[in-house]
Amino acid sequence: MADLNHPFEALADLPGASFAAVRLMILAQAKSSGLTVLEDAQQALTIETPQGVVGLRPGKTCDVAVMVGARDDRALFALKGAVVAQISQVMPDIANTLRWSDDPAQRTLPPNFQFMRATRVEAVGSVFLRVTLAGDDVSAHQDRSIHFRLVLPPKGQEPTWPSVAPNGSIAWPDGEQALHRPVYTARAVDHDNHTIEVDIFVHEGGRVTEWARELEVGDLERSVIGVVGPSGGGLLDADHVLMASDETGFPAVARLLEGLPASATGTLLLEAEHGAACHYPLPAHQGLSVQWLSRARGEHLGEATLSALGAQADASVWFAGERSDAKRVRDRAKELGVPQDRLRVSGFWRAPDEIVAAAE
Repeated sequence: MADLNHPFEALADLPGASFAAVRLMILAQAKSSGLTVLEDAQQALTIETPQGVVGLRPGKTCDVAVMVGARDDRALFALKGAVVAQISQVMPDIANTLRWSDDPAQRTLPPNFQFMRATRVEAVGSVFLRVTLAGDDVSAHQDRSIHFRLVLPPKGQEPTWPSVAPNGSIAWPDGEQALHRPVYTARAVDHDNHTIEVDIFVHEGGRVTEWARELEVGDLERSVIGVVGPSGGGLLDADHVLMASDETGFPAVARLLEGLPASATGTLLLEAEHGAACHYPLPAHQGLSVQWLSRARGEHLGEATLSALGAQADASVWFAGERSDAKRVRDRAKELGVPQDRLRVSGFWRAPDEIVAAAE
């Protein structure tokens, strides 16, 4: 039975799986992600996530079933997708045949997907374009989850949009119809006018950069795009912070600074090609000291963050940047004993030499 905080609920049997084995897998994931265990009993496990709850219950046709519960159908669908993705890594056969008790309609648009239209483009600083997206309903985009997927169709083709797969996850088109779906931060949300502002870091070779430049010159062929979400973490509630980011995370930094308690203290490290000359507008916070780093001068975000970590191991750490740097920061923070619930580290992109090394 669904609780009042999570009125939308669904279960799916896991034939061939044992309660004990799946319980250990979920608890390990919860620990690594800093999630709260609400219930851990003989036949029931409940974990709290930003989107709702996930856990285990007795199965209808077997020993164990996975359970998800959420405040609305969009969050419920997102949780189902996360569960399917996790199970796919260890039990792919079960993941493919998973069926949910609420019997989701197939071949329809996913509940957490909506069409939005780009209505305005403007330059922000010297290396960002701000795109305003208008839709029917942005009520789900709140401070508890500030990211989303921008779903961009191929240029010059009639788009094929995602649908609901039989196992409750998103079925994405592939091949020539594959959709580009990077994660972005909702820089600002206007619930009255149903709009989201997203800041695009302009860089050569970026498919979203190309799209934003098309809009800037009045090419509206792809002005209608898809949005999936919201997803990811929310604002920071911390007394002392160490935040570090290159341009890919500046919009998230700006959103976090707006929501950071006025009493918070700490350090903000920012890397851009020419440092502060990028003129990206960031909200002022009197408790944070800001240090700009310039790649043109050989300064490096990863090294600066690792150096700052040694002196600020008591801080809540938020990092966004290159993937190998993110791993080094995460590993060092754990060595210093930074608890998982004070550690949010994301690798937003991958250096070309890292891609080559991974392929060798």
